[in-house]
Formats: sequence, C-alpha cells, structure tokens
Amino acid sequence: MPTQYLSDNSYLAIKPETTHGTAVIPTVFVPLVSEDLDVNPNHSEDMRMKGLDWAASDIRRANRNHEGSIVFLADPDMLGHALNMNFLKGSTTGDANGYTHPFTVGVPDSYTVEVRKGVYAQRFFGVRPEELKLDFAEGQEMQVSMKVKATGQFSVAKLGIALSGSVTSLTLDDEYDISPNRGLVVGDVLSLIKDDGSTVDLTLTSVNSNGIGVGFSSTSITAAAGNLCYLKPLTVTQPTLQDPFYLGNILVGLGVDTAAADTAAGSRTTATNCYEMSITFKNKLFDKNGTNRMDPVQIIVGSRSGQFKIKQLLETSTQRTKFLDRGAQAVTIKAYGKFIKSDFTTQELLTMRFYKVKLLEHTNPLEVQEFIKDDETFAILYDESNAKAVDMSLINRTAGTSY
Repeated sequence: MPTQYLSDNSYLAIKPETTHGTAVIPTVFVPLVSEDLDVNPNHSEDMRMKGLDWAASDIRRANRNHEGSIVFLADPDMLGHALNMNFLKGSTTGDANGYTHPFTVGVPDSYTVEVRKGVYAQRFFGVRPEELKLDFAEGQEMQVSMKVKATGQFSVAKLGIALSGSVTSLTLDDEYDISPNRGLVVGDVLSLIKDDGSTVDLTLTSVNSNGIGVGFSSTSITAAAGNLCYLKPLTVTQPTLQDPFYLGNILVGLGVDTAAADTAAGSRTTATNCYEMSITFKNKLFDKNGTNRMDPVQIIVGSRSGQFKIKQLLETSTQRTKFLDRGAQAVTIKAYGKFIKSDFTTQELLTMRFYKVKLLEHTNPLEVQEFIKDDETFAILYDESNAKAVDMSLINRTAGTSY
C-alpha cells in the first residue's frame, strides 16, 4: 500500500514567524493526535440567469478563510509552543539544567504550521489561535486542543507557462490567487510533474516579488502549462519527547487571594483533589477579509477570556455559597513533570495563576449509585488589585531562542 494513504505518515511541523504572516520553513515536529486544518474558498453555485434551463453552469468564489483545529499531547517542551502562540513570552532565564519561560497576556508570536497530506504538504502561515484548551485524555495525559486561523496557505499549484530545456525558473498559474507563490520560502522543495509523468524536485533559490515566479538551479524540464506541482513534505526529524503532564501530578490550590491559592497548591495535603479538569482560553480575533488579499490581510488578537472547570467530591458547602453570592476566589495550578538533570535539582513545572475567578455554573447532580460531586465552571476574570487576570511560567528543556 502506498504510504501516502496512511495518516500515520503525516506530521505537524511548526515554527514562530519573525513577521506576522510571512511564512518560514517549520523545523519543530510535534507528534500529532489529530487535525482538520483546511482552506475554505467559499465556493457557491453561479445562479445568474443565462438563458439555460438549469440553475447553474459554474461555480463562483468569495474571499477565503483558513481555519481548523490541532490536537497534540502537552509535554513540557511542545506545550511551550502552544503557550507562545497564545501569550506573550517574557525573557527566558536558566540553562540546560532547566529553562524558565514566563508568559503574560500580550501579543503572541504567530506561527507557520505545516501538515503532510499524502504526497504533498499543506502549509498555513500567519497562524493564530482563537481558542486554547488544556484537558486530559483517557490516559489522564494533558492534551492541547487549539482552534486556529491563518492568513494564507500553500499546498498545490499548476504550472502557468510551459517549460522546455534547461530552465532556472518557473511561473505558477494564477487561477487560485494572483500571487500564487505566497507562502513559499527559499529552501522549499517544489515537486513538478513533467510531461512524461515523472516528477522532478526543485529546491527554491528565490521566490519572486511579482508573486508568480520561483527560481532554482538549472534543471532540464519538459512540462506543459497546467502540469501539477506541489510542496514536497519535509523530512521528519523525530524530537526527543518527554512525558506529558499527568492529572495525577497536578496540584490545584483555591484561596481567597493568590497568596492563599499559592499556599494551598504548595503541597498535596493542602491542594484540592480534582477528578476532572480543563482550562480554556479564548482570543477575540480580527480576521476579516479586506482589500489587498483574497485571504485575511492580518489576524489581530483582541480581548481575552478564559474558563476553568473542575469536578471534586462534595465535602463542604463552600463552593455552593460562592456560586450563589458570586464570591471571588483565586486559583494556582502547578503541574509537575520529571527532573531535568540527574542531580534532581530542577523539575519540569507549569505554574498557572488565575488572580480572580467566580463560579458561572455549579451543579451537584444525583445519579443512582454515584458519588455526589461539585461540578464547577469558573470564569477567569480581570483582577484590578493585581492589574492582571492570569500569568504563568513553564520550566522545560527548551531554550528561549526556540520561541
């Protein structure tokens, strides 16, 4: 069976962009659980009256959108990229014994994201998330689920002008876009199908500013206009993966303020026992289409919001009281991983602080032969006294230069 039929041969590759919407060749390979990224060209039937006894004879198109979801496990190193896509990373401190990355609310990095789809790779650029969710899969592993949007994509194209003999450049057809080379980068490999049915790989040495041309080393090619070409999938470099964060290694502290929440999360004896937990951050994105592009011109991050959900055994009336009287609380979450070096001095650690939360939902459903639980959904709110809603830090093995 050809390998392109098997999704296990696919990959997710990512890299922060220096300039929002300017593609880069992704170099970080993330083991992928699932994805459904795609381009929506907004096709519709052409219903104009043309003197025919059939409603439509063609397809029209409108402005395009690029969006979908990505799911992968939250090991300390890959989680850093998810946080970097959602929050502003401060200055990294530490060394190979453990790097500490602080994150706060601010303008995050955009990313180039690439996924292999059978024989070709589909690259999205200018990627920003509208939602980041951290929850736990059946094995109690922390999982990253992101809904993302992009400013454009490149995957497949057609040859615009026939080639014959030794050539050093080609022109892409402009049926999909009048700047069809957008998203390509020097160093990319385009695979072009020649007239004899064979494929030639062309390593790009230039991406022309005219939007339609690319250059490469002199190559003998005979190919007609309309022949297909595509972005060749990258050679996967398998990362050294650490274990994901586990639910059983997380301490959750609830308190009247952050100091109390920190204290509660400081030990297993004072932390709250949670049997389910999820955290969701949402970004209000401006991604409208306008002049200058059929795609979104840019994606701007606006206001933020978040929710924190847990289930715990019903032991006291505290949370019911907080729900009814809209009482404020603070939350500190500490997720521990392995020790980074053999001297057992620095440990992988994700620390998240929500400075003010209030219960949006609180239920104690009763079922036959089931234990009664507090089922709680908290809104993560802005705390005026601390002038913030959330901050976090991540200790892992990844240097700050990676994001």
